[in-house]
Amino acid sequence: MCTVILRFAPGTPRPLLLGAVRDEFVERAWDPPAAHWGDRLLGGRDRTAGGTWLAVDPDRPAVAAVLNGVRRPPPEDGTRPSRGQLPLAVLRGQPLPVPDRYDGYHLVLATPDEVRVWSWDGSDLTGTRLSPGDHVIVNQGVDAARPQVPAALTGAAGRDDWVALLATDTVLVDVTFNGRRYGSTSTSLVQFAGGGVRYEFNARPRDPAGWYPVVAG
Repeated sequence: MCTVILRFAPGTPRPLLLGAVRDEFVERAWDPPAAHWGDRLLGGRDRTAGGTWLAVDPDRPAVAAVLNGVRRPPPEDGTRPSRGQLPLAVLRGQPLPVPDRYDGYHLVLATPDEVRVWSWDGSDLTGTRLSPGDHVIVNQGVDAARPQVPAALTGAAGRDDWVALLATDTVLVDVTFNGRRYGSTSTSLVQFAGGGVRYEFNARPRDPAGWYPVVAG
């Protein structure tokens, strides 16, 4: 997950609108959103490590997403735990694990009443509650995005505007590193309204016809 864009308006009929882009090496296998973990949580599953980049609890409702941060030198045993387990943990109400063994991350948890972000940079784990308004979270942190991303949100009033934004080069990437293609492999849109949640997914980010509802709220 490389970009999360959200509009937080607590106390209104639509307290949260959240768009997310997952960027990854395109050959890394994954499964589309479903209840992969044997409980109520819904999200896409990374087949390599079994975790997720974004998951939704449709009953609470709540959404959690993780963005990769700094990569740290390998530990002595050569392995680090997967950051993809973190969204599942916070949605289940579990305490965050001690971060020392993890690579850096930014973990987002949003409900109709609050949005929290935890950031681990390899030295310090910090937490913050976001103020109402528009926010962009990228690998560098909260509201550290390129200026054109928040600028593109100006005037974006509803779902169709956000769907259009999530299909543009403003947020999507497609590059090659050492012969490996790295790009935006999926997009998600989560809306809280009327006490429920609508979760939509698109495995073809540049195709407006690729969207379908995972949870129709």
